[in-house]
Amino acid sequence: MNVASVLDHHPATSSAIVSRGVTTSYGELQAQIGAMRGALDGLGVGKGDRVALLCGNTIEFVVAYFACLGRGIVCVPLNPTAPAPELQRELSVVGARAVVIAPSAVAGWSGVDRSALGHLAHVIATTQDLDGALQFRDLLQHEPAPVVDMQPNDLAIMLFTSGTAGSPKAAMLSHGNLQSNLDQLAQVRRLDHTDVVFGVLPLFHIFGLNVVLAYSLMRGASLVLIERFDPMTAIETIRDRKVTLIPGAPPLWMAFEQMPTLPKDSFASVRIALTGASKMPEHTTRALFERYGLLVTEGYGLTECAPVVTTTTNVEKTTALTKIGSIGRVLPGVEVRLVDESGENALRGDAGEI
Repeated sequence: MNVASVLDHHPATSSAIVSRGVTTSYGELQAQIGAMRGALDGLGVGKGDRVALLCGNTIEFVVAYFACLGRGIVCVPLNPTAPAPELQRELSVVGARAVVIAPSAVAGWSGVDRSALGHLAHVIATTQDLDGALQFRDLLQHEPAPVVDMQPNDLAIMLFTSGTAGSPKAAMLSHGNLQSNLDQLAQVRRLDHTDVVFGVLPLFHIFGLNVVLAYSLMRGASLVLIERFDPMTAIETIRDRKVTLIPGAPPLWMAFEQMPTLPKDSFASVRIALTGASKMPEHTTRALFERYGLLVTEGYGLTECAPVVTTTTNVEKTTALTKIGSIGRVLPGVEVRLVDESGENALRGDAGEI
């Protein structure tokens, strides 16, 4: 198995990714990913090596990510706007052998001491000239390399998460971890080639990476990548692209709530609106439902679970407001136990926070 295989079996001409206004079909995406697999192979980057992605929500991220997975390389998405000391520490912790850098990461990267990263052999620039860097577009001219077979327990990605205490740590997720959550989502969230997904959640977070990116492409949907969120531009994109699914953290929905003069049909094409990552204010959910008939449902997850644990589905609009604040039901195959600080089962009504 290999989680990169989620891209297989879709019509070559169907829209896969819209990035910077340019549409890339599934056939074109597969060709670019195959070429990047070949390029990484030619650079001597192979199974078990770490490749860091310092990219925003762009087509280059998508190509590099699936190319790494396809060759058994461990992908390490990092925040491209992180300051240099943070990047220095994280690149050192994971032992990155190669790094892919987008323009948004240049400021932070310029302060990184490469001489202290003895494991780093290759720097790849996506669209900009960078001293000593390989050009991403040149690597796409390579002959393709095949997808390698992986075991479910083989490491696929490392994602830094703040956890509950101390400095951020790199959560390690296997091919099996990622694929299991995708298969669980497929049982509760219907998505197909007619759907258009709004890709504003950052791909260096697990929600954006496995739910927005991987699940959308697994189901053959079209994913519109948003590099920088602007509320009015977002509304125009949702309308013009006829977006059907919007996953977003509460600040996105709160921004829309603060635009009371929007036309009532602004979200007419949207059939699924999701939120997670933090608690959604009840007044925001109510306002969006009352103004636009848009029901934003909540779920719960964490990086280590790849990430979805619970989600809210099949809510009738006639009873929608009774579900405000609910994080839904656990996914098929998931068990949840609430415990107190001593590890004992929590009782209904006990005070606490998940």
